[in-house]
Amino acid sequence: MDTYNIDLLSSGLGGKTFEYEIGDEFFAEIGGLIQRGSIHTTVVCLSAGSVYKFRIHSIGTIIVPCDRCLADLELRIETADDLSVKLGSEYADDGDCVIVPESEGYLDLAQFIYEFIALSMPMACCHEPGKCDDAMMHELSRHQSTRSGFEDAEQEDSAENGDAPDEVTGEDSDEPVDSRWAALKQFKEQLKK
Repeated sequence: MDTYNIDLLSSGLGGKTFEYEIGDEFFAEIGGLIQRGSIHTTVVCLSAGSVYKFRIHSIGTIIVPCDRCLADLELRIETADDLSVKLGSEYADDGDCVIVPESEGYLDLAQFIYEFIALSMPMACCHEPGKCDDAMMHELSRHQSTRSGFEDAEQEDSAENGDAPDEVTGEDSDEPVDSRWAALKQFKEQLKK
């Protein structure tokens, strides 16, 4: 990752442009949510001196897991961000400005480039409707129907027909469920009315 180190103490840094082709190795090295990608990043040093100002522009595509089916999802990304840097006694990041130890004099841009790309992702990364992995969606719907009360609805239907026992019982047991659960179920039924 030394490729992304910028020598802040070098002369003529102001106005200088750095070009990076970011690929799968970069994302593997960083080890975040983004699995793969092909991004072109341009870094321009807008000013140098007591405060260094960098404009970081990234454009390309990344591969992340779909939030719904976990299959690969390709996202188009474009981001333009500013980064202010000062030299100081020890490393610090207060949000507005990054302080780099003067004894080192190097700014490692790799993590900042990754964070700007990750922050440009949408809140929910999902395939378009109907494009998710069919096998995973089948499993998901099967589990959701169990968790969403589908079985409870069947029990309520049978209770209305007089088929259900008077006492709430556990799934694999003939013993009654904790009385607190029975009270919660009664409360839930009252809310439905």
